[in-house]
Amino acid sequence: MKTASVLNKAIPAVFAAWFVATVISQHPDRSYDKARGLDRTGTGILIPNWRFFAPNPAVEDQHFLYRLASEDKTRHSEWREVYQIVPRKMIHAFWFPGRRIEKAVFDAASTLVNNPGAMTPLHQKARESTYRLINDFVRGRLTPDPEFPLFQVMLVRYSGFDHSEDPKYDLVFDYERVRP
Repeated sequence: MKTASVLNKAIPAVFAAWFVATVISQHPDRSYDKARGLDRTGTGILIPNWRFFAPNPAVEDQHFLYRLASEDKTRHSEWREVYQIVPRKMIHAFWFPGRRIEKAVFDAASTLVNNPGAMTPLHQKARESTYRLINDFVRGRLTPDPEFPLFQVMLVRYSGFDHSEDPKYDLVFDYERVRP
């Protein structure tokens, strides 16, 4: 009888402590992450990280544009968008697998734009890999033209719906062959 009484009090206390530790560890201030240290699995299974909002949310859209070029680089096509952002619908608040491409574009652009001065070998490798990834992404989406065997990519940022701000032209890549 005594054991049942102890269990009736211990089980709710353990769950209450777990709930409090989980809630505290969701605070945006990273000093509260110490509660997550109680999770000895190292996986975040016992005390998960459910922060739903980024600490520094994105305020600009990032786009990769490309243009085709002649062999001697004297003639160019107009700049074209590689991928257009899909207009949002109400269902996208719950299910939006197509958002993965937009997220990948954002992550690739962040790799190229953030920490330009940090040139450790790891940063250099990440940037080189990202350049190759983006060039291959563009190469797979562009329409070849026999007069233009080369293409060039540009990274542009702008605020999206606020047309009062001018776009920011961050990077222009080197010329690449349409067919490697």
